[in-house]
Amino acid sequence: MREAGHPLPADILLVDDTPENLRLLSQALGERGYGVRAVTSGARALESAIAAPPDLILLDIRMPGMDGYEVCRRLKENEQTRAIPVIFISAVDEIQDKVEAFHAGGVDYITKPFRVEEVFARTETHLSLRRLQSRLEQVNVRLERELALAGKLQASFPPDPMPIVPGWELAASLLPARETSGDFYDVLRLPDGGLGLMIADVVDKGVPAALLMAMSWSMLCAYAEEQPRSPLSVFQAVNQGLIRHLGGEQFLTAFYATLDPSNGDFTYCNAGHVPPLLTNPSHPLESLRGSGPALGVIEQAGWEPRTLKLSPGMVLVLYTDGVTDAEGPGGQFYGLDRLERVVREVQDRSATEVRDAILADIAAFSEGTPRFDDMAIFVVRRTPQAD
Repeated sequence: MREAGHPLPADILLVDDTPENLRLLSQALGERGYGVRAVTSGARALESAIAAPPDLILLDIRMPGMDGYEVCRRLKENEQTRAIPVIFISAVDEIQDKVEAFHAGGVDYITKPFRVEEVFARTETHLSLRRLQSRLEQVNVRLERELALAGKLQASFPPDPMPIVPGWELAASLLPARETSGDFYDVLRLPDGGLGLMIADVVDKGVPAALLMAMSWSMLCAYAEEQPRSPLSVFQAVNQGLIRHLGGEQFLTAFYATLDPSNGDFTYCNAGHVPPLLTNPSHPLESLRGSGPALGVIEQAGWEPRTLKLSPGMVLVLYTDGVTDAEGPGGQFYGLDRLERVVREVQDRSATEVRDAILADIAAFSEGTPRFDDMAIFVVRRTPQAD
């Protein structure tokens, strides 16, 4: 399909077994600047359209051999010709014939004897619609290509492989619902020898979420380097940056913690994120409920830092709400109760096994139901040998 403004005229294929009609339409359309091809049978129409797809087809219905309905159906079955708009021109004026014409794939119907001005008007209308459709298709192709590149770039953000930390096991997965993701996680090596552990969820989807994800990840990493022992200071700085740049129109939930691998000291702040789960075989499962609003919402927001010790054998499961909001085939949600059950069942296993058990249970629950939200899981385990 040619773009509007292209030096070549729109190419129209005329199909009619009456030579007088072909001559009249060919002359009238040619005088209007259109390129015109004319054939007198359905079989030749298919051959011509496949050999050089036109921009539009004016198609008669009643023709010997193959009628116009069949011609249109075959055009629509062919990947090469299915997008070509087909306008039926026929002396048949019964309502059932018009219905069949549209069912076959036609976009319009003109009754003979036709008026040339009506043919012009409808022809230009559908050519204009086709030009707009063609532009949209090109934009979509370009957008898909750009989203694929953005997704590839985002996939490089999380650490791969996860860092090796003596006495600790780390395992994580990110499953985007689209080409790009608004969820992310990271493990940072801090200047004081500690680790920074983060997981976050941008409250949006598509390109805006991907852009905010990249900005937020960059800010969290930068401020974590500057404030290696203060999750509160990191959140305060990121929150101010987001409000300054975005004016409170976009925000994210986040959980950020610092960990001293030598003794298990763990300090965290939670900015509106789903509470992580903490457990071990001798410790009842608990949620690390936390401590303040999402980032980018309230300028003078506050978060209460909390500190605990991760003892040998303890397992920490961080996740985004795409996990508990995963849908089954009946529209039911996976839910927190099911997640907690799985974590209790596998809490004495490695971090990788805990992560894989959760993902496997979600897959079994969903039974192939498409994901509508991104999903991130990050498991931290202090090995029992650590003491």
